[in-house]
Amino acid sequence: MRRLWVSLLVYGCILVLSTPVPASEQTPEARIKALEDVITGLSFYGSLRFHTFYVESDRNLSSDSDAVTKLNGSTPTITLPDQQTTEWGLASNSRFGVDFSRGEGIGGKVEIGFRGENTVSLREGYGTYSLDDVVFLFGQDYTPLSDWEYSNQVFSADNNLLGWGILDVEGKRLPQVKMTWKGLQIALVQNKVASALNLVSSSTAPSPALPQLAATNPKEEVLFPVLQARYGLKTDLFFGDIFGGYTTYKVKADSNDIDKAVTGYAYGIGGGVTPQPVYAKAMIWRAQNGRQMSLHQAYSATSAQDILTNTYLMGAMFDTDYSLIDETDMGYALIGGVKIVTVAIEAGYGYVSADKDGNSLGLNAKNKARSYYLNANIPIAQTYLKTVSFFVVPEVGLFDYMQDFSDNKQGKISYAGAKWQINF
Repeated sequence: MRRLWVSLLVYGCILVLSTPVPASEQTPEARIKALEDVITGLSFYGSLRFHTFYVESDRNLSSDSDAVTKLNGSTPTITLPDQQTTEWGLASNSRFGVDFSRGEGIGGKVEIGFRGENTVSLREGYGTYSLDDVVFLFGQDYTPLSDWEYSNQVFSADNNLLGWGILDVEGKRLPQVKMTWKGLQIALVQNKVASALNLVSSSTAPSPALPQLAATNPKEEVLFPVLQARYGLKTDLFFGDIFGGYTTYKVKADSNDIDKAVTGYAYGIGGGVTPQPVYAKAMIWRAQNGRQMSLHQAYSATSAQDILTNTYLMGAMFDTDYSLIDETDMGYALIGGVKIVTVAIEAGYGYVSADKDGNSLGLNAKNKARSYYLNANIPIAQTYLKTVSFFVVPEVGLFDYMQDFSDNKQGKISYAGAKWQINF
C-alpha cells in the first residue's frame, strides 16, 4: 500500500510540473514568439484545373467501365455507343492545401479536393516525423506504387496513363504507415478492395448466374495490410525505379470446405533519359491478382461485363468446382517528348492486359486495353521561382477498351480539347 501511495504522489508531482503555463500568465514576448512559430511553420498552396474537351464514343462501345469521361465524381458522361458530349468545368483534381512544419522533426500536410460545385473531399492528410534522413509518415497519402512522374496525359483529371500502362493503385491516396529513406519507400497500406470474389450468399441468390457461385455465408478475412516498396535513383540525365508489392488474405464460407488464401503481388521497373531538350520514359510491370492488391489496372482490362456493377469479375475468381483461378496482369508505357523554347510537346502510349487461363466459367484467355495521346504544354505566365504559374495543355487522345474475355469489341473513346491550370 505504501508503494502505491508513493507512486501516486510521484505521478502527481510530474503532472503539476509539466502543466503548460496558461496564456494569461505568459509574457507578451512569449505570446509573439508562439504566434511566429505557428505562422512560419505553415505553407499554403492551391491548384485550379479547368477542362474544355469534346468527347465521343464509337459504335462498339459497351460502357466506359473505367469512367475516364468523368469530369468530377465517378459517374462517366459517356455511357452509350455513338455518343458525343463536351466537358466544360472544374476538374476533380483541383485542390487547396497546407504544409506544416512544427519543429523537432514533426510536420504534416492536409489537402482537400474540389469534386464539383458542392463537393469537397480529403485528398491527403498525414503527419510525419523525421529522424535524420529517415521520414516516418502516418495517414492518407500517395502510396509507393501510385506516385509517378512518367506521363503528362491531362484528360480525365490528369490521368497520366495511370491504369492504362502505368502501374496504379485504386484510390491512389490511401491510409498507410510509410518509411522513406533517400530513394527508398516502404509502406504498409490499408487493403480497401478485399472481397469474397465471385461468391454470393446462397440465401439471397440460391441459383446465381455464372460466373457468380452460391455459397453459405461467404466472407473475407483480412489480417495484414498490403506491402508496397519502391527504390528510385535520379540524376540530371536519367532516372530509374524498381518496385513491387504483396498482399494475402483468406476467403471463407461455411459450405464446400472453402478456406482459401488469396495472394496478390506485383513487380516492375521503369526509368528514362532526360537530356534537354528531349526525353524518353518507359515502364513495364507484371502482377498476379492485381485487383486483390488494390491495382487500378483491373478497371480497364479485366471485365467481361460492366465493371461499374460487376466488380467480382476482376482479379482472382472461384471456378465452378470452387478451386481458385489466379489472374495474370501486365502493362507497359512509352512516353517521349521535346521542349521547343518554352513549349513541351509529348506523346504517350500505354497497354494493359489480364489473363485467366484454365477455367470453366466461359471466360476466354485475355482481356486488353490501351490509350495514347499527343499534347503540348504551353506556359502563359509564371513567377521566377515558378511557385505561381498559368499554363494551358491542348491534347488529343484515345482510350481503347479493345476486346473482353469473350472476344467482344468493347469500343473506343476519343477526345480533343485543353486543360487550363493555375497554380498559386
